[in-house]
Amino acid sequence: MILIKEDFSDFNTEEFPYDLGHTALGEYHHIKYDGYYGNFYDPTPLHQWRSLDGSWLITEENGIKYLEQNRGDNTKGAFLNVYATLTHKQRIYSSFTLEYNLRLFEVNNYSGMAFSYNTSRNYYAVLMKFNKISLVKRFDEDIDIIKSYDFDMNVSKDYHFKIIVDKNIKIYLDNKIIIEANIDYQIGKKIAFVGKSASRFSNLIVTLTDEEYKLHLENKTKEEKRISDKKKQYSELECIKKINLGKGGSGRQLRIAKTSGKTYLLFAQHQKRYIRDSFAHLSSLSLFEYESGKEIWHMGLQNNSLNNTLISCDLPFQIADINNDGKLELIYAQNFKVYFVDLLTKKLIKEMDTPIILGDPNVKNEPFYRLNVDAIRVADFEGLGYKGDFIIKDRYQNVWAYNFSEFKLLFRYHNKNTGHFPYIDDINNDGYDEILIGYDLLDHEGNFIWSLPMESDHTDEIIFAKLHKDLEPKFILASGNEGMNIINMDGSIYKHNEIGHAQRISVAKYDYDIEGLQIIATAFWGSDGIIRGYDYLGNVRSEYEMESNGSVCQPVMYDGINILCLTHSDKDGGLLDFNLDFVVKFPEDGHPTLCCESYDIDGDGISEILCWNQNELWVYKAKNFKTPKKKYSHYPDTGFSNYRGEYLISLDDLS
Repeated sequence: MILIKEDFSDFNTEEFPYDLGHTALGEYHHIKYDGYYGNFYDPTPLHQWRSLDGSWLITEENGIKYLEQNRGDNTKGAFLNVYATLTHKQRIYSSFTLEYNLRLFEVNNYSGMAFSYNTSRNYYAVLMKFNKISLVKRFDEDIDIIKSYDFDMNVSKDYHFKIIVDKNIKIYLDNKIIIEANIDYQIGKKIAFVGKSASRFSNLIVTLTDEEYKLHLENKTKEEKRISDKKKQYSELECIKKINLGKGGSGRQLRIAKTSGKTYLLFAQHQKRYIRDSFAHLSSLSLFEYESGKEIWHMGLQNNSLNNTLISCDLPFQIADINNDGKLELIYAQNFKVYFVDLLTKKLIKEMDTPIILGDPNVKNEPFYRLNVDAIRVADFEGLGYKGDFIIKDRYQNVWAYNFSEFKLLFRYHNKNTGHFPYIDDINNDGYDEILIGYDLLDHEGNFIWSLPMESDHTDEIIFAKLHKDLEPKFILASGNEGMNIINMDGSIYKHNEIGHAQRISVAKYDYDIEGLQIIATAFWGSDGIIRGYDYLGNVRSEYEMESNGSVCQPVMYDGINILCLTHSDKDGGLLDFNLDFVVKFPEDGHPTLCCESYDIDGDGISEILCWNQNELWVYKAKNFKTPKKKYSHYPDTGFSNYRGEYLISLDDLS
């Protein structure tokens, strides 16, 4: 029985779809790039490949179509073990025979086929380089060679591989057995092309004996029934509202605020200056009233083009009552000033020039006389009892802390990489906010409390939470190439986890059968789509690889009882439980899928899910739910960011 036959005849002779700019947009936007995907997906974007073409190319010679690894080996540093990967979507639920042809165009690095493939960092593979074929097991950064076979390679030849994939694996080269070994083969996994050398593949075939095919169908049916039975425990989603955003829509640059019994949505547009996303400035802000769906006001010339709405960073705007007058203010930076205006009327309250950076020895590679603000966040560094101070920052180098009353500089930070969005909270309950900037924890006066022994990359997301009733609170960090880390209050490392380039994190009581709270984390660069579930000790309990980008990894109070994890809202996304099974899917009703956000808009304790693009916003909610008996804390509305760890925590879950 032939389960998979791939001769690429349905593909045009062109590159497999990819992000032409090798951007970070897919960190939190769900984007499908133009082109034909067939039965495959590519889980390995990498910024080191900017100015290079795609990883995979369909070519033809003498009437035969080939898949070429078009990347070679262009990785370094923390990404040295990134293999260009093209994964087949079919899951195989029995042992099987895998056949394909392979020729190397460059012979110093490995290329081949992965199987028992769970993620781009977790698989077995048969790989070939000059004069050597190896059976390899990979898990994260550990790549172990189980057995190898040496031979005299003809570099002009296409070699035929046949692999009998079972717990006792047999590998044939041109019909001659060359390797036999025992492996921990897992059913229900995938196959994938992997490689670090320019090479070409053809005539991929997966066959099953009659007995294997029967077992495959039985196991597949069991798995589908297991998921189907789970789905029956959850109400379906229904669309409860649609808002036309006109020209005021944007990508994932949204702030949500509640005041005077109403909910408001504020969208920001931008223009890029100088170099890519590094020095963007606000070009337009548009405020919508949620209940009526009407635009209340906008400032600046609206332009909802892709260039003005999609960006891989935060934009400098927040909503907070910074003067403690009982009304909300909009705080935003534009053209080297920070403005404070009344949210509902746009009336100017105060404005401040951004700091002069020309000649500042702690500012490198900034092109302007004054600071082009990267992000804003409010704080209480003065013990006011409310968030009457604020920070502004540049991209990765410096943070300035001011009070609102006098625009007095309270402190200045310059040490390690700042990351995108500092975490601010009264961590030690002394009445003053502390601030975790990347790898450094500072007190309210800017003095160092501790600094983590980490130097590379930067921290994308931070959560401070009590994960277990018997443990002190922990810092949970998604720190890119430094991994997902759980940090003790004294700055010692409680648990370090590799996941690839750790991108997003969330904390919630995702599973009532597991003690304590749980963490879900995602990866991006070099290993996009990996999602892992961790217990309160930081141990991996589940793993899944998305077949697409843009997973926001947000906790959703779905039905008053169950908290689920939001990925994205397209047909291959949805809501996961802690086992990382999709238990709720979005209707295929034409809704926008570029962005999504979880938020309790009406205050009933149930999360609404906002789905939007530059033109429209649709809102979903479970059809049937119960009012939650518990009160949950979540990230404050005064600190919206695309780089904040999300949490949904009830003290009852820790009692």
